[in-house]
Amino acid sequence: MTPPAPRVPVHPSTPRAFAAMLRDTWREFLDARVLYLLLLAIVALFAVALTGRIEALPGGKQYLELAARAMAADLSGFDLANQPLTDVAGRLEGAVYQATGAEPEGADLPGSPWRLTLTRTFVPLVVPPAGDAEIAERFGRIADGELWRVTAIEETGSDWARRVGSQTWRLEVAPGRDLKMLWMHSFTLLGGTLPMTGERGAPLGLEVLILQKLLATGIGGTILLLVCVAVTAAFVPNMVRKGTLELLLVRPIQRWQLLVFKYIGALLLVAGLLGLLVGAVWAITWILAGIRSAGILLALPSLLVFFALLLAVSVLAGVITRSVTSALLVTVAYWAVLFIAGQLHNQVVESRIREESVGKPRPMRFADTLRGRAPEPQAAPRPGRTPLHRTTLGRVTAAVYAVLPHTEDLDNLVDRQLMRDYAVSGPFRALMESDDFSWQSGVGLSLLHTVAYLGLACAIFSRRDP
Repeated sequence: MTPPAPRVPVHPSTPRAFAAMLRDTWREFLDARVLYLLLLAIVALFAVALTGRIEALPGGKQYLELAARAMAADLSGFDLANQPLTDVAGRLEGAVYQATGAEPEGADLPGSPWRLTLTRTFVPLVVPPAGDAEIAERFGRIADGELWRVTAIEETGSDWARRVGSQTWRLEVAPGRDLKMLWMHSFTLLGGTLPMTGERGAPLGLEVLILQKLLATGIGGTILLLVCVAVTAAFVPNMVRKGTLELLLVRPIQRWQLLVFKYIGALLLVAGLLGLLVGAVWAITWILAGIRSAGILLALPSLLVFFALLLAVSVLAGVITRSVTSALLVTVAYWAVLFIAGQLHNQVVESRIREESVGKPRPMRFADTLRGRAPEPQAAPRPGRTPLHRTTLGRVTAAVYAVLPHTEDLDNLVDRQLMRDYAVSGPFRALMESDDFSWQSGVGLSLLHTVAYLGLACAIFSRRDP
């Protein structure tokens, strides 16, 4: 009689092992009471934000006048963010426009249509008369922005007035796609008891940008990442404590796989929390301002790449020290170094931009210039003061920042997109649009450092005794 063949033990597959590690990670998340404090803090922050009120202030006439003045220059293809305002002088067409007799059809709000009279004064021997189609096409359009859209137009001036250089039209206009973002709004919290803007308000786009930055990549994102760093700092030290690692190694996977599975499991759970945070920010913006721009969704990959870097540092420190406290302190210290280096780098770049702009018009909003506010030239540095980027500190900062992960570029990626979505310009946008910031280098260097730290942790973990 042939003896029965020995039974070959059936080990769980790699996906099942990963699922088991993911369950272990989830249980550790739930056991960390600080996680509930995190959720409470996030809920409180968003509850305060939901008490906010964003209300439009009267001001349609100034935007109609702005649209009329802008017609004095041909701004097709003009880059408001990068081209100097002095370039407008070469685009003047030799005519002056003025909006008069403007009245809204209803309340003076950004969604209301208007009726107005538009006058054009020109030199007949230099500039020809303008036709209805040209006026309808150009009125309300500033570069690639659209403040107003002409719905009806009728020229009311006489032929004699045309000959002497004067034309008049009666216009009916509707709000363009960009008017709401530029319209002045007031922003208050706690049911209107706490004003967050001055009496003149602020452009809606700027208010929404600040609100989203504050909740997603500012206070909200910082609290979430800080608590997640504190929770995940215990994962590896707890795993390698006496008795635990031996039990985990019974699973038929390599030791480095065990560490990678733990890392990926923590990353997936934090990604879920970040998704909830960013989704809530998007929803609050929709509720308060009626804006559903998808630009803020870039905060999710930006924050996730940054946390992946911090988690890799935490895993490496946990493998080396086997101490929760040490892993946490090393990770927070690394975060602080990245933050300080990023802020110093911003100052160095700003110093270089200021030096290059000496004698040129000060960066400012194009709308302010059209309203008659003359740009002042950039002032030269004080005598005896060396610009930061030329000092030893500036050079050291540039050298250190070159080898560190460019996490500041990840944040700038979100800022740049939000400023484009919400038509925000000015000195801050000029800084963010600088070639010194690149999302490719931000993502690439951050992922490169992440892989290096995690790879080193896996190498040490695979060779060290339990």
